[in-house]
Amino acid sequence: MEKYYIGMDAGGTGTTVLVSDGERDLFQTKTEGLNCNSFPRERILKSLQDAAADLEAGGFPAAGCTGIGIGAAGSNNPAAAGLLKDCLAACGFRCPVSVCTDADAAMYGAFGEDEGLLLISGTGSICLGQADAGQTRYRAGGFGHLIDDEGSAYAIGRDIAAAVVRAEDGRGPQTVLRDILYGHLGISSSSELVGYVYAMDHTKKEIARLAPLISLPGTESDEACGQIVAKAVAGLLEMVIAVHSKMQARCGRSGFPLVLHGSVLRGNARIAGELTETLFARLPGIRIIQARADAAHGAVGLARKLSST
Repeated sequence: MEKYYIGMDAGGTGTTVLVSDGERDLFQTKTEGLNCNSFPRERILKSLQDAAADLEAGGFPAAGCTGIGIGAAGSNNPAAAGLLKDCLAACGFRCPVSVCTDADAAMYGAFGEDEGLLLISGTGSICLGQADAGQTRYRAGGFGHLIDDEGSAYAIGRDIAAAVVRAEDGRGPQTVLRDILYGHLGISSSSELVGYVYAMDHTKKEIARLAPLISLPGTESDEACGQIVAKAVAGLLEMVIAVHSKMQARCGRSGFPLVLHGSVLRGNARIAGELTETLFARLPGIRIIQARADAAHGAVGLARKLSST
């Protein structure tokens, strides 16, 4: 039986499951999210069972796995690691399991153990930094959508909805976002919008999925859209500056490499462009580079590291 590792990049809205022999990618599938702060145990177990079934069908039974690395949103919760390990055991996996945040997996994929900063703006947002061969870590943001996640897809989606209702009651400028949002959701009034946002079966991912509307044609010169973009850029910039300042104090220099990661920074050229321009102005010497690998490959690397210790 072929032995293999599994890396899981479990973000806020879905999970990429990557199978590797440590050198080559062998198989990949997707399943639902694994955030124990957002989903009950039964849903997480079902997601892992679906992934296990796909792996089995692809020729990778649980018995052949020598290590699993999971980068999961919500795994700062002390109960997360135990829950995920229990669910994997219920799916037949008996190998060592390493659980970290999805941001930590992305950081390992981007830099390995080398120094650098990683800014993520996906469903949520966070900035991480590391120095001293990965032994010294820094963080800003990433405290969840209820109290944080500035500049994230969730925050942008929330601000789009807020701009529409503010325009309707006279607190904000009139905006093209009203017709765009109502057309996207198939609704025609602010009361229906409230019903959508607060529907019990809607999670933060439904709000995060509204974020791309800020990039549609006709939004470029809209005042409300400009305000939303400026707010997102300011929130992301604030996190990078906070982490960079800590690393500069520690290392006595600046000019660290920075990786930009996540659906917002990949999918919204306006936000990425304005952020990059401001970063170069505020942090001379900072270098924006491409990640060595993605979070799923980072999770594979963590699985290999755990299995070799």
